[in-house]
Amino acid sequence: MVSDFDSVLAATFGSSLPHPQLTLIKELKRIHPELRVVSTTEGRDTTFPIQDYLDSQRIRTEIVQSDTHTSFEYDGSREHQKVLPLIIAGIITFVYAQTDIRAYKVTWKYAMCTYWFYAFVFAACDDSIGLELLSDVYKWADTLKNEIWVYEEGKWEKNEDMFRAIQAASWDDVILHAAFKEGIRRDTETFFNSQGIYRSLGITWKRGILLLGPPGNGKTESIKALLNEFPKAPLYVKSFTTPYGPEYGVRSIFEKARKHAPCILVLEDLDSMVTDDVRSYFLNEMDGLAQNEGILTIATSNHPERIDDAILNRPSRFDVKYDYALPDAGLRSDFAMKWIRKIGGLGSVAAGGKGITFCTASADLAKKVAANTQGWSFAFLKELFVSFLLRIAHDYSLQKIEKDMLSPDEVLINQIERLSAQILEIEKDQTSENKPRMDGSGRWLPPIFDTPSRRRSAKPF
Repeated sequence: MVSDFDSVLAATFGSSLPHPQLTLIKELKRIHPELRVVSTTEGRDTTFPIQDYLDSQRIRTEIVQSDTHTSFEYDGSREHQKVLPLIIAGIITFVYAQTDIRAYKVTWKYAMCTYWFYAFVFAACDDSIGLELLSDVYKWADTLKNEIWVYEEGKWEKNEDMFRAIQAASWDDVILHAAFKEGIRRDTETFFNSQGIYRSLGITWKRGILLLGPPGNGKTESIKALLNEFPKAPLYVKSFTTPYGPEYGVRSIFEKARKHAPCILVLEDLDSMVTDDVRSYFLNEMDGLAQNEGILTIATSNHPERIDDAILNRPSRFDVKYDYALPDAGLRSDFAMKWIRKIGGLGSVAAGGKGITFCTASADLAKKVAANTQGWSFAFLKELFVSFLLRIAHDYSLQKIEKDMLSPDEVLINQIERLSAQILEIEKDQTSENKPRMDGSGRWLPPIFDTPSRRRSAKPF
């Protein structure tokens, strides 16, 4: 015997020219002539997570098994590694606001896109209960719960891993000169405390900060520490690329930022994001054809010479720039000292309870590392100590007797020599990329860092 819901599905997807949403609504009204039907259709399952919302409210649901059609998919993530049910079309029942709700779900694919249709059917004199439920689910889905918003591949998703990384970040772990760190923190804090000043001057309450310099010198770590320190909505953008073109991505990003303002909008690797085909559209959004009230945009670039002058040299877009230069000897020594102290508490199991003990005093060893790593980034310094630990682990795993092993000091210096050869190759490649620029008439352009906006250096003064 064909159920009412099966007849709805047959009518919806059996039509020669189907309009699924319209047909589903009409068919549900046909089989429930005395009831209200309130529906919504989404292009992502995470936009309207009805079951998660009901679970969060401890609302008990029951699946109408006879009318529910389920497929299964394998979740190979470390947390699950199991087969999970995936309802293609089905019905659940529950009580919301003292009203019996019969909720229908139907999914389908068309033109490489997947659609999720939900309909609430209930007895009432109007649609208010259904509309209230729709609103509650959407609001709950749009609320962060130990997550941050991350934009990638044309959609915003909540990310728990990045939230945890931000919560673990601290300025104590960011090795920069104190005045430099204080400048970034002060510029961020004063912006969020200055809404009244901006308005009194008749200008939009918005600001742009650029973090520039070679990779691996603390830009990302600084951003994580900032996001942890200031309780504003963080929006992290990985790419403008979407299936519908980059303009759609830029529009979606700034619409989200305006919705969640005051907020911090993070654009990593700006030089790779703003390509020729999206530059003008990005500039219009930055300038705020729609008001960008309360948006602090923090962008990073490993290659500022690739950024268009209209972005780099317009203070109304990015009025403060911070140069993350390669660390000087003092910063390299501080970074080395942090790792030397950390290493001192490691390896007790492998070393028979003794741990890793350097022969040289910590401060002297840190200075020696700094003296032998001129031109190194923090990323390469971290690589030095990670590779050092891997070498120590390898020696312990081979159960070498102590007289056959190099001392920890010798292993560390040996690793510096090995990595130095790699750095020379990288510098050679970067030198060929960063040649001086000429304009169309053949004249040499001035260095791109000569900007009229305020620019801060990673050096003390």
